[in-house]
Amino acid sequence: MVAVLIVVELMESWTIDLEDPLLTPVFYIVLFGGSSHWLWQQYRHHHIEPMQLLGDWPLGQQWPALLGLWVTLFMFSLGAFQVSFAAFSYLLPQMVEDTLQSSIFLGADETAIPWLYNLLMLIVLVIAAPVLEEFLFRGFLLHRWGTRWNLRVAVLLSSVLFGILHANLIGLTGFGFALALLYLRSSNLWLVIIIHSLNNAIAAGLEIILSLGGSSEPQSLTEFRSSIWFGLVLLAISTPFLIRFLRQNWAVTRAPLPYFANGDRAVASVDDGF
Repeated sequence: MVAVLIVVELMESWTIDLEDPLLTPVFYIVLFGGSSHWLWQQYRHHHIEPMQLLGDWPLGQQWPALLGLWVTLFMFSLGAFQVSFAAFSYLLPQMVEDTLQSSIFLGADETAIPWLYNLLMLIVLVIAAPVLEEFLFRGFLLHRWGTRWNLRVAVLLSSVLFGILHANLIGLTGFGFALALLYLRSSNLWLVIIIHSLNNAIAAGLEIILSLGGSSEPQSLTEFRSSIWFGLVLLAISTPFLIRFLRQNWAVTRAPLPYFANGDRAVASVDDGF
């Protein structure tokens, strides 16, 4: 029904404009779809069972502790973004200012069908990106590099690559480190996807709230640089908790990879998989 309404709306109210921002989430969806197809082909080629990467649905987990971990990661990644971009603004001020002035969600004066644009962006941010990225970074790369080299090296490389591709090297590398260790400890990719999705949902929700309230991120470099104290406070609060989590769970890098821990049927294809 929703798909029908979208098609009808497109037919009635939108003349295709190649410069319309609506094409951006459409491009992301096509990109994620193509990437998912490639990843699925890699799984088939290596005889990998995706459900064995996921593990069982996470019932009976220590959700208060997991919620605390998510709060820590959210604060750390946001604080690292604030501080690193404030410092980076002295090297490439125009690029940073353009980033600050951009918005995830658009209004009627910015795209032909704003509700559709914003809905598609939410789907990309909260569903498509967390699922695909976790299957890629924690599911595929962590296992492939962990079996070929060393699990600790795999955790490090996959986390750094995650941070680089998200343009937040410090914040998202720490985020990726914690999710990798959580996955190794729990052998449950569902947990990692949920935390990743929740993180993106809250970030998107905060932008919506700020937009509705008529407020937004600082629009000038001067204002942004002067708010660096906020990022420093977030880092000061979250970093000790993140370090504690990493130290307490670093030993899981000597445990079996989740795919093999989740079922004996993976053992027969160890040499052919990953």
